[in-house]
Amino acid sequence: MRFSRRWAELVPDDAIFAVDVGNNTYSFGRYLETKGTQRVLMSGYLGSIGFGLPAAMGAWAATQDIESLRGRKVISISGDGGFGQYPMEFTTAVKYGMDITHILLHNGELGKISKEQRSGEWPVWETDLQNPSFAAFARLCGGHGEKVTETGGIEDAIRNALAVDGPALVEIMTDAELV
Repeated sequence: MRFSRRWAELVPDDAIFAVDVGNNTYSFGRYLETKGTQRVLMSGYLGSIGFGLPAAMGAWAATQDIESLRGRKVISISGDGGFGQYPMEFTTAVKYGMDITHILLHNGELGKISKEQRSGEWPVWETDLQNPSFAAFARLCGGHGEKVTETGGIEDAIRNALAVDGPALVEIMTDAELV
């Protein structure tokens, strides 16, 4: 399953994005062209897996303290490998009512590493992940969680999550080989 360019139309013109490293970064770059006063936070892509959600939390804190950022929607994007580095931070987001929407592309592996192994014509080795349902995890933490298994459900799930006043997570089941 892949994003479409249409999902970007759902996002406010002044949103702040925090993008993790991995295949999700490719999807973000391919399917979202920033508009208006949107801002993008990235780690520089140097082995910094897990950057997305913590960076979004920092951006959200800035929106509380800096007048020109106040009220902006914060959206983080990661893969399941990146989110799996710091999943309990979602409970912090719930505790403080952080208005963050997290888009999680779940492919069940460290997809970027698998892709590098395939391109080098090596066997894919030790990149598979054993994950829970992250949407269910978000709900257990007290936030909004929605899982998408069909392309047609992406826009509605993102729309629903963006409408939540507080932490929300959209788990989109994907195929690592489609990036």
